[in-house]
Amino acid sequence: MEMTISELLPKDLVEEILCRVPATSLKRLRSTCKAWNCLFKNDRRFASKHFDKSAKQFLPLLLRTDYMIFPISVKLHGNSPSLVFKSELIEPDSKNSAVRFEITRVFHCDGLLLCSSQIDASRVLVWNPLTGETRWIRTGDFHKEKEGRSYDLGYYHKSSCNKSYKMLSYYRGSKYFEIYDFNSDSWRILDDMIGDVSFGYSELSVSLKGNTYWLARDVNETPRTISLLKFDFSTEKSVPVPLPYQSLQSRRFEASSLSVVGEEKLSVLLQRDRSSKTEIWVTNKIDDTTNAVSWSKVLALDLSPDPQIWYDASFLLEEEKKVVISCDRCERLIGGGDNNNIYLDKAKDMVYIVGEDNVVTQVECGVDEMEGCWPVILNYVPSLVQIKRAGGKRKRGD
Repeated sequence: MEMTISELLPKDLVEEILCRVPATSLKRLRSTCKAWNCLFKNDRRFASKHFDKSAKQFLPLLLRTDYMIFPISVKLHGNSPSLVFKSELIEPDSKNSAVRFEITRVFHCDGLLLCSSQIDASRVLVWNPLTGETRWIRTGDFHKEKEGRSYDLGYYHKSSCNKSYKMLSYYRGSKYFEIYDFNSDSWRILDDMIGDVSFGYSELSVSLKGNTYWLARDVNETPRTISLLKFDFSTEKSVPVPLPYQSLQSRRFEASSLSVVGEEKLSVLLQRDRSSKTEIWVTNKIDDTTNAVSWSKVLALDLSPDPQIWYDASFLLEEEKKVVISCDRCERLIGGGDNNNIYLDKAKDMVYIVGEDNVVTQVECGVDEMEGCWPVILNYVPSLVQIKRAGGKRKRGD
């Protein structure tokens, strides 16, 4: 009688080996034996341990103006970078529904996508594309009169292998914050979390090791300056984090966008007086206790005469190859008529790829929309992380 690996080796050793196998490979191993299938699907402790220890896979995703999410493959070899679209990611519930949830913003944390919509603001979706798990969360009716509500996902460690997830909600340009706890399935209001800081500047935020990072304007300074804030989900407080130009005592550059590199570093895109001068910096280390940070400059670009990376545009950094991948919405204006009025003719999603040689490769994303969401590019990390559901049950897609 033949014995399986799980029967030949001690359980702890098998888990330690499996913890280092990429998540997409583990999904294919579920049919190997019932014990492994149960481990991958139902063991929250193993899922958290696997995410921390496994070799990470980074899958760039593009949210297009037409509310569709596509995995993309960026080829950086040779002299002509290229981009390939793969099959659209469709959240499982839309396959069985006549009404599609039109995603206008997507936020990544820990292998989970937090999807929200300006069209259907009554709910948000937490979705693990690898496992097919979903959870719909009602957003409540806090401050219905306000617009521009955003949501960020984060966590804190209850123990070494037990993460507690929360969702932060806020309105850009206001001080109203609410937080949702996955364990209690409830919303509550956060009071005086950020002091006199306005979030009217950017809706782009990123998650790094469970914390959310934003760029924000300080309304008490004239001229208003851009600050970097970190929201800690364990303390439910935000704290300032020094930006590169603040450390260098230089105001020539201003932060315009954030990204995450390899789930280990924060990256910031700096631009000089809305000009073509652009710099990319990454963190060497962020002290979790003091929030002291050191930065290194990775790229210095001059994109004149026509800069393709604009304020608020999302971007990815390939640090080793020193390449930036950014996306934006390119609008074409036409003039004419008796009054020589200017009209918006077309708006097309564009991806820009640029390296240290300042050569820009432009790739059209194949969508021509007059209206829709702003395109966003981000790195998705496939994981087995499980979504805590009210009542302890989880829902999986087909």
